[in-house]
Amino acid sequence: MKPAPYEHRDRVRWSDCDPMGIIWYGAYPRLFEAAEFELLRSCGLSYEALRGEGGVWLPRKAFTAEYHSPAQMDEEVIVAASVTKIGTTSLTWRFEVYRASDRAHRASAQLTVVSVEKDAMVKRRIPDSVRQQLAPFIVAD
Repeated sequence: MKPAPYEHRDRVRWSDCDPMGIIWYGAYPRLFEAAEFELLRSCGLSYEALRGEGGVWLPRKAFTAEYHSPAQMDEEVIVAASVTKIGTTSLTWRFEVYRASDRAHRASAQLTVVSVEKDAMVKRRIPDSVRQQLAPFIVAD
C-alpha cells in the first residue's frame, strides 16, 4: 500500500476568525493539531497512550507555516497530514489545508517534534512500534 496523507475534516469556527470572518493566522495550529491527533488515533496510537504507557513525550521543536488564501468562517476544510521525515529521535509532520468544496489551497505547515523521556526530558529513540504504525503516512517531502 502506497503511503498517503491522512485527511481530517474540520470547520473554521467563529473563535478562529477576525471581525471580518476570515481565519486568523494563529488559528491554524488548532487545525494542524487536530489532524495530528486523529492521524495517530487512526493507526492505533494516541498521545495519551504514548505519554502514559510508553513514556514517550513529543514536544514541539520547530514550526513553519505558509498561508496561501484566506479561509472563511464556517468553511469546511480538509487538513491533509503526513510524516515527511522520521529520524532516530524526531519526526516531521506536513500539513496542507484545503477548502473542502473545491480543494482551494489555504495553508501549508511543517512541524518537527522530538521524542523525549518523560521524567528526564532527554532525547530517546522513537520506538520501532511507533515507526511501524506511522508507516502508512510517511511520504517523501
